[in-house]
Amino acid sequence: MTLAHCTVLVVEDHEFQRRTMLQILANLGAGALLEAADGEGALTLLDAGRRPDVIVCDLDMPGMDGFEFFRHLADRDLDTGLVIASGLEEPLVREAEATALALGLTVLGVMRKPLTARRLLEVVSLQRTP
Repeated sequence: MTLAHCTVLVVEDHEFQRRTMLQILANLGAGALLEAADGEGALTLLDAGRRPDVIVCDLDMPGMDGFEFFRHLADRDLDTGLVIASGLEEPLVREAEATALALGLTVLGVMRKPLTARRLLEVVSLQRTP
């Protein structure tokens, strides 16, 4: 699947980071973009029938952190690729990746913030058509 055919959901609590990710994805030609400022907002979109091909998710968010969001995502049994984007310490980020994989999620990659357009394109492009 090319990025032009992907719907990407960005889950990021920092507005500047979220806007930057959305702008990068738009510049790269993403098909459709969705956004949520936190895990609860993302779940609301999913429960309303929005079905992204890829979710780019921060780990450190108020209320529901990335770990909890991953558990809720796994409960919904979606065929969605996950990109973990975080500025947290490497061991914690790797733990998050291991948790997501153990929950049966399709982890496309882990990205350190700040994100670059090139790396984001590489990781998001790993999503395949079901």
